[in-house]
Amino acid sequence: MLDNGSLVIQYHSSGSNDMHVVTGSNIDFDIIKSYNDNILKFDFKSKTDKNIIIDNIEYCVDYKFKKGEAFFGNGYQSWTDTREYKKGDKIRDLGFVGKHTMFKKIFMNAGDYGFASYSNRRSLYHGISYAYTREGCLINLIGSLNERSGYTVIYADMRHNKIKISKELPTSGISGEYNLFSLYDISGDYDEVFDKYFSIMGVKTRTSEKLKGYTSWYNYYSNISEEIVLRDLESLSVNAESINAFQIDDGYQTAVGDWLSVDAKKFPNGMKHIADAIHQKGLKAGIWLAPLAAETTSKIFNEKPEWFITDSTNKPVIIGPNWSKFYGLNFYIPEVREHIKHFFDVVLNEWGYDLVKLDFLYAASAFSMYGKSRAECMYDGMEFIRECVGDKAILACGVPIFPCFNLVEYMRIGADMGLSWSQGIYGMTTHREDVNTRNAIHNGLMRRHLNGRAFLNDPDVFLLRDYKISHSWAQRKLLAQLIKLTAGVLFISDDVSRYNEEQRKQFDYMLQETNIKIQSVDLKGKIYTILYEELGVNKRLVFSLKDGRVIEPHDFV
Repeated sequence: MLDNGSLVIQYHSSGSNDMHVVTGSNIDFDIIKSYNDNILKFDFKSKTDKNIIIDNIEYCVDYKFKKGEAFFGNGYQSWTDTREYKKGDKIRDLGFVGKHTMFKKIFMNAGDYGFASYSNRRSLYHGISYAYTREGCLINLIGSLNERSGYTVIYADMRHNKIKISKELPTSGISGEYNLFSLYDISGDYDEVFDKYFSIMGVKTRTSEKLKGYTSWYNYYSNISEEIVLRDLESLSVNAESINAFQIDDGYQTAVGDWLSVDAKKFPNGMKHIADAIHQKGLKAGIWLAPLAAETTSKIFNEKPEWFITDSTNKPVIIGPNWSKFYGLNFYIPEVREHIKHFFDVVLNEWGYDLVKLDFLYAASAFSMYGKSRAECMYDGMEFIRECVGDKAILACGVPIFPCFNLVEYMRIGADMGLSWSQGIYGMTTHREDVNTRNAIHNGLMRRHLNGRAFLNDPDVFLLRDYKISHSWAQRKLLAQLIKLTAGVLFISDDVSRYNEEQRKQFDYMLQETNIKIQSVDLKGKIYTILYEELGVNKRLVFSLKDGRVIEPHDFV
């Protein structure tokens, strides 16, 4: 599919503002193209001693989209909506709210809005790092084999029957010999193409052990306390033979960024006491951190503003709107690296936590730094974090996919689950990374190929309680089933002592190993059809994404 295309490069030399547009070799550099064993490469070889700054590079191929054919576009990071598109669909962008002057600069940093093109037209879509087209059961996969140099963006123009591939490259320019693109192109059935793709990349899972248990976030959010978590731990411990993890989320610290400053009113005995209590129940102790983030009110931001990512005027840049707004630690600064290593050492070795859920990691690649591409910054950040964590387990969240390969055990692959099915006007008019139940469903189903190949997937929690939630019981059962179909992480946030008999039965089923294997997933309009096998029995689940209504009779338990 990729062999017969055209390459266009826009560039200028360092020290010059003269823009050149070329389609191949020229007086400044040679372009060497090769296509062997389904791998298309474009290699750069300089003829000058000056750095070549590539402003835009595009490889375009003709592709005749057939009627009903779908295009899968992988979203930029964990939360970015990810789905299959068909002709006439529209990809979301920052949205009306996100484009507002008040929010745009902040929301931009969470997604690919700064380097991918958004046209707001129907039938024009894109994916980051890899994509595929699907006609029936036939998958045509295009995937990058070299993302460290820069994020690859794969566009599908169904109106004009084109596939275009671009790349974000280092802002400092390139010289000598340099690989511009390495793209893998393969056709086959779903599992076949992803098995081959991950094999050729050399990507393997670091663990096969599912996480089953609890996280505090989706019941209490940051309003947690020692009393609450120990109570829920005691309630959950009756399932000790079926679960293996209990994770404390945001709210134990005095401010985001001040990880070793524990709120003494909420946790008077400290966080080691909590880890010890979890271990006494025979469970892994997990804790949440955002290691590259610090909010405006934090002690570290106010005392060490020079430790943070800055703009051209040397002013710290707001990375996201959460909490009192937050900034990103510049992990390239030696003192910052020592600071991060220290708090990880305390959390993991002094407090004794076994698992860290690490959030808002996209802060590492919100900007190009030191002439590196965003992708290279993200790779550097993830490798540094893996070094800090050592052999303890990582559940990564709010982070681009590829830089986590071979580095994390578990990975959030969807948006935060909302407590209602519809997100209202705000949810429909804001950016692609916002809390959204429907997007969480899309991502769980459409990124299922990552589970067990790259890491174990965390499509987010299932919630069975009937208080502090707007989902109907039918919707809660549907969400639970979808998570069981796709997940390597099965967490609740409920006080299970309050479950009735029906809720208890559903919870017990969720913890059972039932050898589920998805055979196919198809989306037509707002209707999903999933064929799968469970305990040797073929099953069919058809539901409406619009309202969570199950279209055909289905026995969930």
